[in-house]
Amino acid sequence: MKRKEVKRLLKEHPEFESWLLEDESRVKSVRSNPSTAEELFKRWSDRKKGKLDFDTISQKTKRASEMLTGVQSIMDMMADYTKKL
Repeated sequence: MKRKEVKRLLKEHPEFESWLLEDESRVKSVRSNPSTAEELFKRWSDRKKGKLDFDTISQKTKRASEMLTGVQSIMDMMADYTKKL
């Protein structure tokens, strides 16, 4: 990548720029060799995708837990009813 392309990439993805600025070694590597920005961007986007998947998984887990709690309460009511008979 050329410097202009790196600047455009950073402009289009401000979150990536802030991620780069978190670590001084990443900043130094991009300044010394702009072609490393592409590799770092791939690493960042893969990491970001992982986060999104984790959020989706946690939402699905929460929903499943709520459904199982509902089923458990129904089963408890049925067990109480059969005890009364």
